Amino acid sequence: MPPYDTASKGGAFEDKAAQWIASHCLLDGISGLLLAVSGGADSVALAAVLHRLVAAGRLNVRLVVGHVNHTLRGDASNGDEAFVRAMAERLSLPCVCRRVDVRGSAQKQKLSIETAARSLRLDALAALANESNCQAVATGHQTDDQAETVVHRLMRGTALSGLCGIRPMTVLNGRRFVRPLLTVRRAEIEAYLRDCGWVWRDDATNRSYAFTRNRIRHRLLPALHKQSPDVAARLRRLAECGHWARLRVESTADLVKPVDRSEHTLSYSRSEFIRQSPWVQVELIGRAICALGGGLRDVTSRHYRELMAKAARADSAKITWPGRLAVSVEADRLTFSAPIERLSVFPSEPVAVSIGTVADFGPYTIRINYVDIKGKDFFDYLANKPPCTEWLDAERIEGPLVARQIRPGDRFWPLGLGHEKKVARFLQDSQILKPQRQSVFVLADTKKIIYLAPLRLDERAKVSKRTKKILKINIFYRDKDA
Repeated sequence: MPPYDTASKGGAFEDKAAQWIASHCLLDGISGLLLAVSGGADSVALAAVLHRLVAAGRLNVRLVVGHVNHTLRGDASNGDEAFVRAMAERLSLPCVCRRVDVRGSAQKQKLSIETAARSLRLDALAALANESNCQAVATGHQTDDQAETVVHRLMRGTALSGLCGIRPMTVLNGRRFVRPLLTVRRAEIEAYLRDCGWVWRDDATNRSYAFTRNRIRHRLLPALHKQSPDVAARLRRLAECGHWARLRVESTADLVKPVDRSEHTLSYSRSEFIRQSPWVQVELIGRAICALGGGLRDVTSRHYRELMAKAARADSAKITWPGRLAVSVEADRLTFSAPIERLSVFPSEPVAVSIGTVADFGPYTIRINYVDIKGKDFFDYLANKPPCTEWLDAERIEGPLVARQIRPGDRFWPLGLGHEKKVARFLQDSQILKPQRQSVFVLADTKKIIYLAPLRLDERAKVSKRTKKILKINIFYRDKDA
């Protein structure tokens, strides 16, 4: 890898990236930016371009290189990590890395490798950004990625939201994610790197036809390109149009306020609802579902169309949707309601909990710190444990920690029990009432539950005489009206 002294090369490419960043306000209010660098061409170009723009005074932001090792390709994955560390050193940038167990997570949660990898990667990047005091994460998505995403979603069936493709800026896991290269093509990126003398790593799995996205990339889009050479740019512009249309829909929906809202129900004025365009009606329905703690995954276009059609007619109706969500079409309102036992006091998405920081999850505040064990007596501590406090063996924690809701099929090893048990069965056997179960959540690393909070630790994370490093967890219940 060459030292960074090729100032005369790549100027047009850098101008393009700088203009995109400025026009979409990607880094407004950002002082620290984590660069998600895998070692591939896109992420190497991301680091090179932003480093150059900062060095030239065109961007005022502190850069940190971040790498997530998915441990999927053995020595090749470790080689990627070493490559990224070396690149960061050449750029004189700090580098933070994290390893995640994608296969184990996929098997445990019954997810595809792609889905598990994406989830763990986003969690890890958000955690690394938090630990590095970075308010945003930059990824190397570019125009060809955008085209692949739009085509993929069209094949699966999508509406306006999916048509937006990869957005220039989103908020995920509590962190801003930005895409500074979304306006450039893959060929432009590789030409830029060659001109500036940079090399990159090649991931062999990107050529495997086992993945739908790779079949789109290597078969479908090249065939479309023969008919329309600028098909990728056209698809990118389509996504941009979808994005601006989506913003208009969201701003219009913001003006439609619920006429009634309680812990278990949400109602819209029926007359106001039917005056909206179909796009806004879909947005309002989705917002109601999410506000009641439901998920959109199992709600199909058929459900939306059915409700919109019934609302437009003069009669009344009652509908039961996936997740036992009920919708009532009445004379003057549409009312969405969720069963009391399925309502959750927690957010639907996991929240990263970084060591040395404070995180809020639902009604709880979580604080995790290392403890100096010199002079500490474990058994004296256990006998005089402060309320709301637990100790864990830090060396038994694998990867970043997240707080999340209990999921169907979750298992853990209750401290002192001697074997694993389903979380649902543990709660049932503990005779905890259903309303109280809504205040129980999971603190987990990348491989296991370490704490069914605030009830029981996992046996595999307990302290012992062999413990050398301790994590202290404090969980405080906040007054929801505070």
